[in-house]
Amino acid sequence: MYLQIAIPPQVSGSKENNIPVNPIAGYLIVLAPLIFLLTIIAYRKCKIAIFRLSVEKLERIWLLTTK
Repeated sequence: MYLQIAIPPQVSGSKENNIPVNPIAGYLIVLAPLIFLLTIIAYRKCKIAIFRLSVEKLERIWLLTTK
């Protein structure tokens, strides 16, 4: 009869990643979608402002021609 003894695997005391990661690449991965979304929002706001200005201009022209 054999007695089996469980031997725990060898675990190093270090919990560091062995993969080098460039912090700039990490920041770009996080910031790129954020910058993209902010650009879309700013573009839409700009288009709305331009549209409102053109509507005001056309209303002023219309008021001048109706008098």
